Amino acid sequence: MERFLERAEGKLRILSRLETLRALRVGFADRAGLDGLLEGLTIRESLVFPVAIPALPEGGVQVGAVAFRGAVLEWLGIEGERADWGSGVKVAVLDTGVSPHETLRGGHRSLELVALPKNISEWNGHGTAVASLIAGSDSLTPGVAPGVDILSIRVANDSGVSDSFLLAEGIVRAVDAGAKIINISMGSFGDSAVMRDAVAYANERGVLMVAAVGNNGIARVTYPAAYDSVIGVGAVDAMGMHMEFSNFGSAVDLVAPGYGINAAWSGDEAARVSGTSFSAPIVTGAVAALMSEKSLSARPAYDLLMANLNEGGAAGSDAQYGGGMPDVGRALSSGQPGIYDAAIASHRVLAADPSNPNGQVEVVVQNRGTEPVVNTSVKVSVGGVVSASNLTMLAPNAVATVRVPVRENWRESGKGLRIESSASLSGGMIDSKPSNDRRVEIHGAVDAN
Repeated sequence: MERFLERAEGKLRILSRLETLRALRVGFADRAGLDGLLEGLTIRESLVFPVAIPALPEGGVQVGAVAFRGAVLEWLGIEGERADWGSGVKVAVLDTGVSPHETLRGGHRSLELVALPKNISEWNGHGTAVASLIAGSDSLTPGVAPGVDILSIRVANDSGVSDSFLLAEGIVRAVDAGAKIINISMGSFGDSAVMRDAVAYANERGVLMVAAVGNNGIARVTYPAAYDSVIGVGAVDAMGMHMEFSNFGSAVDLVAPGYGINAAWSGDEAARVSGTSFSAPIVTGAVAALMSEKSLSARPAYDLLMANLNEGGAAGSDAQYGGGMPDVGRALSSGQPGIYDAAIASHRVLAADPSNPNGQVEVVVQNRGTEPVVNTSVKVSVGGVVSASNLTMLAPNAVATVRVPVRENWRESGKGLRIESSASLSGGMIDSKPSNDRRVEIHGAVDAN
């Protein structure tokens, strides 16, 4: 790099340099001249790609989606006092910056790689919202782990725009500052070599990276969430339904709340936000909470969270849900014996086939307790027609599916298909969470508006 800099002096512009990765960002007018300066040097070239906070959901919001509002903690299975959750864990938020806010009572340290606006009233509140979902401490805009030490690194301007070189620098600065988790609610469709190197730098030092998968509603996950070592997070609503705007694919590791969530905003205000931008920090906060409460480092805490996911969508890992949805309560009590919890996890309407001209309904049942459940009764009502099944045995965390044929041609009515299901334990076992024993949905309804 030094040899190149000597050759380049006075011949082109050095726009940025990132010593840790031996990376230079250069501006040039003559490609042939640049090639001459690079002759005989071992280099890798990469374009600098635009990176941005995900736009307002492009992929749409399905009819019947249910907003979370202030119920995220309850949905995550969090109860009781949590003021110290995340204590001792430094979390870096790479975003538009975090403004002072009453919900962030622990304060935060800031580093600006992009200048703040001259008029603070113009400060984009995206970064503040993200930080509040990790560390918010009030009842209106609560975060998962209020005890964390937030390091805000402003890598984007107030239009929410950054680039892959700036983001790479932010990652390196976060690692060098001692962050244990880095939250990136931003993305790009360009695979930058410098950003790839920055991600590797973090991974080699045991820093966990959590990123949003994007809001385009397409089968393509944005970078850095698309990298194998980065945790890619998609979005669901309060019913656990995959949001149509949430990008999907093999790089989705799990999904989290991402629709109609209460969050802080700049100017000491609050907002209701939607998007995978806000799903990622909920996972970040969950990992930080498990780190402090279970005395774990970042990766084992993440593994514990993943080992106790709630099923969603199809049984097993899939492109929309990844491994499933976080349940902090389950993760915290995973070693506690004597917990019985049979849950209705999801409903799916399957395509018609020769044997089932109107399709079938698939009900996924999950054992979310710590003990096996035996002879679980499952009742399913499809369009008013009731059927019953018995699940002989479900081991802890195991899932089973029940399929019921649809008796009527419901697709042409526009009214949708009403599905009700319930699970009941037998043998005197007491279900620890009756609220997940029943599920009611209407599939395929046409929006009257």
